[in-house]
Amino acid sequence: MINRILAELFEDYEKNKNFDAVIEFAEKTFPSDGTAQLFIGCVVILFTHLNGLFKPKYSCSRETLESIVLLAKEKVGTSNLLAFYIDRVNTEKNISKYLLKLVDDPNLDKYADVILDYLEGFKPDWVSDVKKHPSLNKYIESLEKKKDDGSC
Repeated sequence: MINRILAELFEDYEKNKNFDAVIEFAEKTFPSDGTAQLFIGCVVILFTHLNGLFKPKYSCSRETLESIVLLAKEKVGTSNLLAFYIDRVNTEKNISKYLLKLVDDPNLDKYADVILDYLEGFKPDWVSDVKKHPSLNKYIESLEKKKDDGSC
């Protein structure tokens, strides 16, 4: 689901050459304490640095966005990798526009955690899903019965 949302936001960015849809989505989805701003900035990084074999919209993934958000939590000296990225690696002025003031915010880790928790909610979890299946208990009982009968 989040991958589809990111792809649609990217299509809007490509069509309109602005981040209005991203901003609207972030403001509706995240608190305005800095979390929405961090999300916007990380999505701007995602959208402005897409490349690869596939169309860029197919590179918009939960995993890639999660990796970008983790830059805010990864410490380097007394700062974080997001600050380093903005200061030394970044070539897009839009990224600085959305993130420059935020990288020194003492609550940056908290904002990143909120986004990471949100993204984690879209992570597939086959093990939990299978464990919730209603016939699992019957299956376990049949295995135990076979074991007790010596047929296993």
